[in-house]
Amino acid sequence: MDCVTIPSNYKQMIIDVVLLTYTKNDYFFDMTNKCINSIINSEKNYSFNIKLIETDKTFKYFYDFDCLNTIVPEEEFNYNKFVNIGLKQCKNEWILVSNNDTEYTEGWLTEMLNQYSKNNSILSMSPYCPTWGKHKNNFNKGKDVYIGHRASFELAGWSILMNRKVIDRIGYLDEQFDFWYQDNDYGMNLRKYSIKHALIRNAIVHHGVSKSHELLEKDRKYNMTDGSIGRFKRKWSK
Repeated sequence: MDCVTIPSNYKQMIIDVVLLTYTKNDYFFDMTNKCINSIINSEKNYSFNIKLIETDKTFKYFYDFDCLNTIVPEEEFNYNKFVNIGLKQCKNEWILVSNNDTEYTEGWLTEMLNQYSKNNSILSMSPYCPTWGKHKNNFNKGKDVYIGHRASFELAGWSILMNRKVIDRIGYLDEQFDFWYQDNDYGMNLRKYSIKHALIRNAIVHHGVSKSHELLEKDRKYNMTDGSIGRFKRKWSK
């Protein structure tokens, strides 16, 4: 499959994408394909350079997109470590870090970058999911932009668009957070370095809640979910 064709006389802005997947079966292969297609087809004025970080090491599935580079780390799954592998290969001004259980609607990125053009102190943003309870119950007050760092509220860990300046200032993600609390930790780092994050109300992305939880190994599941709260409290209790 091809990405959007760029006319020879027009230079599009390229957005780097770091997308994590575990293609364990056909269901997750289809889900990831839908996510990638939705990103590519959501915008005509931007192109995407996708780093797909694959947990499955069988190489049974192949994603056929010209703008996609699949990376299969040797290590066992660690969310922040895998994101960092992708981030270290990103070269462009804007980077989307996304789960694969997301579908992006037309114009979501245009809306986010339009808001940045109005307030370039907002260096990190998340889109709005109309079916996510914490979004639909808290962010329907007629505003386009909600500034804040609360995970699952303004900060949707399943989709974060960050400016390269964020990584330059806070560094790469803390790899002790291998699944849960990675978004909480990211939000705390933004607060520590006084970097604004915003939920952009008119940038619509649909998120399939907790689809990735089904793939966690039972013997590691607690440590990677509720067990992470202790690490988070120890780091930020000061």
